[in-house]
Amino acid sequence: MTEIEILESIIRRAGDMALSYYGHVIPSEKSDKSFVTDADRAVEDFLRTELAKHFPRVEVLGEEVEEDVKRNVAWVVDPIDGTANFVAGLPIWAVSVGLIEDNLPTLGAVYYPAFGELYIAQKGKGAWLNGNRIFARKNDQIRHDDLLGLSTLSIKRMKVNLPCKVRSLGTAVACFTFVAKGSFIGGVLTDNRVWDIAAGWLIAKEAGSEVIYFLTGEPISSLNLDREQLPPQLVAPPQFLEILRQGIKINE
Repeated sequence: MTEIEILESIIRRAGDMALSYYGHVIPSEKSDKSFVTDADRAVEDFLRTELAKHFPRVEVLGEEVEEDVKRNVAWVVDPIDGTANFVAGLPIWAVSVGLIEDNLPTLGAVYYPAFGELYIAQKGKGAWLNGNRIFARKNDQIRHDDLLGLSTLSIKRMKVNLPCKVRSLGTAVACFTFVAKGSFIGGVLTDNRVWDIAAGWLIAKEAGSEVIYFLTGEPISSLNLDREQLPPQLVAPPQFLEILRQGIKINE
């Protein structure tokens, strides 16, 4: 099996495990007040075990296990992105796994088990949804019924003055995957860490989008393998980047 086939198999089985918990979990609060469940922990343990089995020399950086990595190559995993949705019985949550080498994602997969969408990308080889090549929006006009994605905390902090509709779906990685397949014209994210965006970053890039720092407009050209919070990010096709930056303001 190729590396990408192994990753697809692992993430599908991780998603099946998460589904076995879906609808009957009791959450607890972490120190940052976000939810965590037995499903988050079990899925991350599974991912760590399976990735170590197939890639024994590659470390794992995950959301739920507070262990740092020592090398410049690591799998970055978010066992359930969208835990609040997962707890509430809403189907928009995902398992996210990315491979970062020398500060750049080179392989990524995002799986939404509740509605069966698997996104996968490899550096230089495109982005795919359920085996079909996907691309971000190519036209340059923002219409009234176009959709802009904001992460949960972004929607509380930002004012949008654009002729489009805003959606906050409760999972950071959705901003990347839904831009990648052309459903969103862009996505703005705040208060995230590397496991929230590693896989989605590559999927969006391989589908023809760009990922930049929202405040400065500079491209995000590297991702560090640490647990630090990232500055606000904007993901969008190139033709929409400046339009979105000008039309979205952070509330003081």
